[in-house]
Amino acid sequence: SETSKLDQLSEKVDKMNDKLDKTMLGKRKVCHSSASSSLLDDLHVRLRASRVVPFETEKHVEPFTWGYIVDERGQKIKLTEEQQRERYREYVKVNIGDALAKNKLCVYGVEKGEGGKDILSADVPGHDIKLAGRTDMIILSDQVLENRLELEMLPDVRLIIEVKQKVERRSVSQAVSELIALDIMAAEPVMALLTDLQKHWEFFWVADPTNNHGTIESVTICDPSKAFAVIKTLLASAGAVVSLPCFQEPIKRLKISGVLASIGEGGGTSIRESIERYYDIASMLGPDMDMARAVARQVTRSIPTLSYFS
Repeated sequence: SETSKLDQLSEKVDKMNDKLDKTMLGKRKVCHSSASSSLLDDLHVRLRASRVVPFETEKHVEPFTWGYIVDERGQKIKLTEEQQRERYREYVKVNIGDALAKNKLCVYGVEKGEGGKDILSADVPGHDIKLAGRTDMIILSDQVLENRLELEMLPDVRLIIEVKQKVERRSVSQAVSELIALDIMAAEPVMALLTDLQKHWEFFWVADPTNNHGTIESVTICDPSKAFAVIKTLLASAGAVVSLPCFQEPIKRLKISGVLASIGEGGGTSIRESIERYYDIASMLGPDMDMARAVARQVTRSIPTLSYFS
């Protein structure tokens, strides 16, 4: 029947959208939670790990204790990160409370609803990629506690924190994706922290480019006492150059927009994907003139002699 055919077509379109996970008009949507190392390849960005120098701290901090429940058979069942969101936010807040008060900052827990779902969403300059999603905590101006509408402006943002009970390889890609989105959105240099709140505290920031590739540098600390000492120092430093106790020399944080390769310097794959995506959609729904024009503009921008006219 006609209705059945429409249902089948609708189902095919839904499956295609789920598979591609791309927005219309030439933008490929990448959710932070599903980001992979291929994102960095597309953006011509590399990761580089730094070595920590030994340093002492004034205050000892115990690792966070992840909670669990005991079922009727006496088996321990771990609570999810979401179920313990308020507990771990309080843990972080207590251990940097003096630095927060001194710099008029707060630890803001990003909820799934109420606009928090896509708080870290940004179009990547020079690329047909849109990053979307959220993080777990943001350290920024405490003025957002009085006016939640200012949260999207990210006033005086210093650090985002992605929390995992178990840090895996894909967790790194997620944290880096969140850092890139935040860096695009924020006016000031920023950093990201990936942590299990126990033995893994990995800080990320945008560093000097090398060999025509952008660089995101990282350093991993295994002691929460030392990690919080680094965070406290970071909160007091809004400038591009910051002296952290885990390094002998100050580090310089750049803005990602200044080091990203343009779409014309290696965007052939992205252009091909956009054209293929257009034909996939057109084969089911018919020609889409707006999308066709967007793809044409993208192709034109990649050709030096024609980029002036795009």
